[in-house]
Amino acid sequence: MKKSTHCTRERRQTIHTGLVAAFLATAGVVGVEQSACGDGLVRCWGDNHQGQCDVPSNLGPCSAIAAGAYHTVAIQTDGGVKAWGWNKYGQCVVPADLGPCSSVAASSFHTVAIRRDGTVRCWGNNGSGQCDTPAGLGPCAAIAAGAYHTIALRSAGNVRCWGELSFGADVPADLGDCLAVAAGAIHSIALRSDGRVRCWGNNGSGQCDTPADLGPCSAVAAGFTHTLAIRFDGSVRAWGNNSDGQCVIPADLGACAATDAGVEHSVAIRSDGVVRCWGGNRFGQCNAPADLGPCVAVASGEAHNAAITRPGVDTDGDGITDPADNCPTIANPTQADCNSNGVGDACEVAAGAPDFNHDTIPDTCQCLADLFVDRQVNGADLGVLLSQWGLATTNTVSDMNRDGKVDGADLGHLLASWGSCTN
Repeated sequence: MKKSTHCTRERRQTIHTGLVAAFLATAGVVGVEQSACGDGLVRCWGDNHQGQCDVPSNLGPCSAIAAGAYHTVAIQTDGGVKAWGWNKYGQCVVPADLGPCSSVAASSFHTVAIRRDGTVRCWGNNGSGQCDTPAGLGPCAAIAAGAYHTIALRSAGNVRCWGELSFGADVPADLGDCLAVAAGAIHSIALRSDGRVRCWGNNGSGQCDTPADLGPCSAVAAGFTHTLAIRFDGSVRAWGNNSDGQCVIPADLGACAATDAGVEHSVAIRSDGVVRCWGGNRFGQCNAPADLGPCVAVASGEAHNAAITRPGVDTDGDGITDPADNCPTIANPTQADCNSNGVGDACEVAAGAPDFNHDTIPDTCQCLADLFVDRQVNGADLGVLLSQWGLATTNTVSDMNRDGKVDGADLGHLLASWGSCTN
C-alpha cells in the first residue's frame, strides 16, 4: 500500500524558490507545521484483524497520521512517532534514535518518516531496496510509500524514488519541480508546481490515465490501484480501478480539503471537516463513527481509516470546546442546564423557550410569580404585586420581566402561573 497524511488546516511550506505555495492535504504531501494542527486525537475504524485500529491509550494528541495495509502510524505533537498493528517485518518498530519527525508514510510492509531536519528514515521490509534511502538525498519535504518502493519530494522541488523500479520508482525525466507526491501499491503520483498531475508505474487498472480535463489540482492521493486528486475548486476526481465504486464520487460530496484511499474504498474530508467515504465497505471502513466530529487529517489502509479529530474548536469562544459544549453556538461558560436535558439553557432560550425575566434560564425551570417562595402562587403574591404597581427599582420583586415597572405584563404572568409551583 502507501500513505502519508497530514493535518489540513493552515498547512503551508515553501518547497522551492519560485514554486507556488499550495494548500496540500493528502497522501504524501508536505510536512506539517506542528503549531498548525492543534491537539487532535486519533480515531480508527474498519478492519482491525491485526490491531491496526487499536489506538494506544497513551498516544495523546497527534499532528500527522499514515496507514499501511494493516498498520497505523502517528506523529505526536512533540514529534515522536508511534506505530501499531501488523508488525511481521518490523514496520511498527520505530527506531529508538529516530528523533522528532514532521511527516510519515506507510506501505504494506515498511514505514518511512521525515525527521524535523528534513532527513528521511525507513524501517521494515527492505526486500526491494525500498528502505535503502539514497546517500545524497538531502532534506525532503514530503514522502510516500508504495508496496515495494518509496518516493520523496526533496526540499529543492525534485522527486526521487527508490525500490522496485517496475512498480513506480523510475521517475520520468521530464517531471520537473513538484509540490506533492503519493504512491499506490505499484504506481506513483506527483503534483507538479503548475498544478498538473503526473502518474507513472504499473497502469493495469488505468490508475495512471490522468483525465485530460482534470485541470490544475491542489492535492493528490492513491488507493491500491486507483488515483484521486483535489482540483483547485475543492472537487474530487478519481480514476483507475472502480470495481467497488471507489472512483464514483458522491454527487453531494462538495468541496474537500483532503482525500485518501484503500483497496476498495476512498475517503475525503470536506471543507467543513466532515469525513465522507465511498466504495467497498466489507469491513465497515466507510462507517465513520457517529461521534467522530470534524477532522483535520485522514489516512486509509487496505480496509481501515484513521483520522485526527478537531476537538480544539470553540465556536462560541467560551473556553469549552464544541464536542463538550452543551450550547456550542452561544457562549455559556457555566454550562447551565437547569432541566438536565443536555441542551444548555442559553440555546434553549435562543430556540424559543419562554424566558420572561430575560435571565437566559427557561421559565419551565423557575417560578417567577412565587414571590414568597413558598411553592404557591396565590392571593398573597397577587397582593404584593398590586401594592408595588407602577415604577420599579432593581429590588422590586414584582417586576418579574425586569422592565422597570410593575404593570399588566407582570400581572398576566402571575395569573398564568396561579397554583402550585412544580419546578
